[in-house]
Amino acid sequence: METEIKEKIKEIFKNNDAITIATTGGKLSPWILSAYFASEELKIYLFIDTDGKSMENLRSNNKVAIAVSKNDAMQDFLQGYGTLEILDDSDENFVRDLLIKKMPWFKTYTPVTPVRIDIEKFYVSSFESKWFPARELKIKY
Repeated sequence: METEIKEKIKEIFKNNDAITIATTGGKLSPWILSAYFASEELKIYLFIDTDGKSMENLRSNNKVAIAVSKNDAMQDFLQGYGTLEILDDSDENFVRDLLIKKMPWFKTYTPVTPVRIDIEKFYVSSFESKWFPARELKIKY
């Protein structure tokens, strides 16, 4: 079952361009961010506005919750929680290349910081696969 869940996660990542991320910790807590993302295996990469509300929260608390969906419960979707690592500026090209490979039209318009999300536990729902309640996958790093 673990392999099946991992494959479904990768499929959901492939079929969705945007992710929703919940953050807490700063004076604007809680806060929700939607952003474009790319992935390598089960790791999530994206840019966050360097001076935005989410980054302010993340500098105090790197714990996040995420959702990837088409906002339609009939379509496969996932949720999860984990930690976000603020990457070095030297990783910007790596993250940008991942994003452009997935979405050739991708651009940024504000100063951004590259980040990686390591999900500790995924909750994957699929109407087609009859995964209600969601199937769970705990990741060990």
